[in-house]
Amino acid sequence: MRIVTWNINSLKARREHVEAFLDDVAPTVLCMQELKMDDPVIDRSIFESRGYHLITHGQRTYNGVAIASRIPMKDTIIGLPEVEEDQRRFTAATIDGVRIVNLYCPQGQNELSDKFQYKLRFYDALIDWIAREHDPAQPFILTGDLNIAPRAVDIFDPEQFRNVPSFHPFEHERWARLLEWGLVDAAVEWFEDGEYTFWDYRGGSFERNLGMRIDHFLVTPPVLARVQGAHIHRDQRGKERASDHAPVELILGE
Repeated sequence: MRIVTWNINSLKARREHVEAFLDDVAPTVLCMQELKMDDPVIDRSIFESRGYHLITHGQRTYNGVAIASRIPMKDTIIGLPEVEEDQRRFTAATIDGVRIVNLYCPQGQNELSDKFQYKLRFYDALIDWIAREHDPAQPFILTGDLNIAPRAVDIFDPEQFRNVPSFHPFEHERWARLLEWGLVDAAVEWFEDGEYTFWDYRGGSFERNLGMRIDHFLVTPPVLARVQGAHIHRDQRGKERASDHAPVELILGE
């Protein structure tokens, strides 16, 4: 099974890139964030014409998440009110026996903002829900744009970003709680230091590799035992009118 997470930063603006990626890479599962479209205007044929089942939780202008899967999805959840607070950031499905939760986590703006407080509430509610509804002995994947760079090597300048959202100690506390529950950063061992998944549009960040690793796969031990590799599709970020995130792929064996 090949599972990809990708913050596409507008399905409308990135439609051609998404279609080409589906044709060229053909992942088993594609978890998308930042659709920036309401559900009724999403062109499902992009996915269904290529043999994908699709669930969406869209939102105009901001947010919005979706899962496209070549394998039928079971026990789907579209939105989790206790986590989202009216922002569409959560979808989940069981695919081939693996529970997959796809997230677009808040960025947080700055540590004094209400948006940062929302980010912390989002993670607290998410962690409580995971612990209440799931078992680390079962196959489970938490993926998406989690908007946390967990280690100093996951951000181009940790001193510059000290106490800044995406590299804030309060976020790292939440990350640690996810790991304590039983999740493992499944892709990290497959990447070299300085391999990132996000580069700002400003200041030539991509060309200068001033990025962050904030798109992740956190998995339980039964999934970790199946991991055969991980890959950042960095070439996608270098395309004209690209998303500011690259797709990240996790490869699972049987």
